[in-house]
Amino acid sequence: MRSVKNTRQRGDLRQGGVFYGWVIVAAGLVVWILEPGMYVSFGVFFKPISSELGWTRATVSGAMSLASIAIGVLAPFSGTLSDRYGARRLVMASGAITGLAYALLSTTHSLWQFYMFYLLVGLGMGLAFAPITATVMRWFEKKRGLALGLTSLGTGIGGMFFPPLVNQLISLWGWRATYLVLAILLGGAILVAGSLLRSRPEDMGLLPYGAEPDEPGEAASPAANPGRRPDFNSRQAVRTRAFWTVFLGSTAAVFSFNVISVHLVPHATDRGLTAATAAAVMAMLGAGNSVGRLGLGALSDRVGRKRMFVVLLMATGLAMLFLTVTQSRFMFFAFALFFGMAYGGAAVTWMTLPSELFGLGAVGALTGLIMTGSTFGGALGSFLAGYIFDVTGSYSAAFSIGAVLLLLASGMAVFLKSPRRAIQ
Repeated sequence: MRSVKNTRQRGDLRQGGVFYGWVIVAAGLVVWILEPGMYVSFGVFFKPISSELGWTRATVSGAMSLASIAIGVLAPFSGTLSDRYGARRLVMASGAITGLAYALLSTTHSLWQFYMFYLLVGLGMGLAFAPITATVMRWFEKKRGLALGLTSLGTGIGGMFFPPLVNQLISLWGWRATYLVLAILLGGAILVAGSLLRSRPEDMGLLPYGAEPDEPGEAASPAANPGRRPDFNSRQAVRTRAFWTVFLGSTAAVFSFNVISVHLVPHATDRGLTAATAAAVMAMLGAGNSVGRLGLGALSDRVGRKRMFVVLLMATGLAMLFLTVTQSRFMFFAFALFFGMAYGGAAVTWMTLPSELFGLGAVGALTGLIMTGSTFGGALGSFLAGYIFDVTGSYSAAFSIGAVLLLLASGMAVFLKSPRRAIQ
């Protein structure tokens, strides 16, 4: 018989309380609402800043590229640190740094300041996402796709509410005051949410959700639990084709998403939409993102991550092709909803694939490495789209490049296979 202690350690609700893993999910959700929500609102700030300071679109886009690079550089280090020391301090530091950065942006008068402060935004965000992702995966053995979908749902919620809010605040107070007010709210809320994080259920005498406790005297091992895969370390994982398939797929997806998140509002207003309508289109993108992360993330628990990864990368590529011919208001809203759903669902699949392919031993480091590739792809996408517009007067080539990369990544993912047992 199992001991009473072990029975109480089950990762479920049989003892009548709320499993603390759901608190972890809620705390992560708050961070993912605020930081990505403010981040994707860059496009709403785009024209007011460009108009006041006289900068070209490539010049303004360069700030977002620097932020993306900073996220990518820091992500593997923050993931590794979270594997060793936990997520709480890293996420609280992220809130403090990101809040400070947005407050400083309200004082911007020169290009070097604008770039420096957005670099600081990227450094702050780079501390948060790999640790939160790794922490959620450690707290859930079953319903992992649902849990991570709920956490990353914040990206969609933030993308839904922040652009219209930012547009309204800019119209009332100007872009400088908007940066300052939102900096204070964002920094404070993330500090509180980060303080609730606990890195491992074992630290609280619990097991991951859905995990079965071992019999007294039995060592936990793959043999004792056949569903538990042997863990890879990061060096073993990066030598596999499976790692690079996920790495390149996420890179292509974030390349395309940054093209959209930075340039969709300027592109829509170029096509005749008002600033308020373009902000509403961005909100629709966030709504689609939310539906994709929650609904398709949960669906991937049932139909399989690989299948969802292939289909959703293809869907985002087709959506990018559709955008090249989009003209009317209805078409912009339709694009935003479809692209947001496909991208959101794809994001959940590539965030959960490392734990399923390689185990949990180095999941923070591997998540960070994948984020490095994706954020560098995002940095290239946002700048390249601005440069292409400055040269050609159109975003069509940038949208087409994104579509081709996504379709190629989908083709690669067809051949994704679980790697063999890690070599010890």
